[in-house]
Amino acid sequence: MIGFYRGKLLCVRWILKKGVPPIRRMLLVESGPRKDTEQLIRNLRSTICGDAPIDLFTCLPDDPIGLGTGYRAWRTFEADNHSARWKMLLGLRQERHTAAAIVCSNSPLLAGWKIVLAALLPAKILLIDGRDGFFWLDRAHWRETLRLGISRSGIRSPEFLRRALHVAVLPFQLCLLLGFAAKVHLARMIRSTGPHDRSGSSG
Repeated sequence: MIGFYRGKLLCVRWILKKGVPPIRRMLLVESGPRKDTEQLIRNLRSTICGDAPIDLFTCLPDDPIGLGTGYRAWRTFEADNHSARWKMLLGLRQERHTAAAIVCSNSPLLAGWKIVLAALLPAKILLIDGRDGFFWLDRAHWRETLRLGISRSGIRSPEFLRRALHVAVLPFQLCLLLGFAAKVHLARMIRSTGPHDRSGSSG
C-alpha cells in the first residue's frame, strides 16, 4: 500500500515538474494503424529514448517492427475480466517505466485503458498527437493538453454544441414558462374574486 501511494506521488511530481528524467525504459501504448506505430518508434528512438528498451501495450496479436530485443508486450485481450484487467494494470505499474508514450488517436479502442494508465503509472507521460506531434503531460504543456482533450472529447462537434446550447437556454425557458403560468393564475384569481369584491363593497 505504501508503494502504491509513493507511485501516485511520483506520477503527480512528473506532471508538476517540467523536466524529463533519463529514459531507462519506455512503455508505448499503441493505437491506430500499425505503419504509424512503426514510424513513431523510429521517431522516439531518434529524439527521446535512444536505444532504451521500448515495451508495448496493444490490442493486436503481433508486434510492430523496431522494438528491438528484450522488450515485453501486454495485450488487452489476454485480460478478459475485471480482475484480470486490474492484475495487468498493477503488473504494469510495478515495471516502473521511466516514461510512457500514449498515442491519442481518434479511435475509441483502448480509450479507457489510456486514461487509467496515465493516472496509474509512476512515469512521465508523453502524449502523441498525430497532428501536433508529441508533448509531455506536465504544467509546461497545459495548453497543448487542454487543446488535445477538447478535440478528442468532441466538444467542438455540432451535436455537442447543439446540446450545450439547449442546456444553457433551458433555465430561461423554465423561467418564462413559470412566469406565464403565474400570470395566467393571477388573472384567474382576479376574475374569480373581482365581482364578489364589487358586490360586497356596494352593500
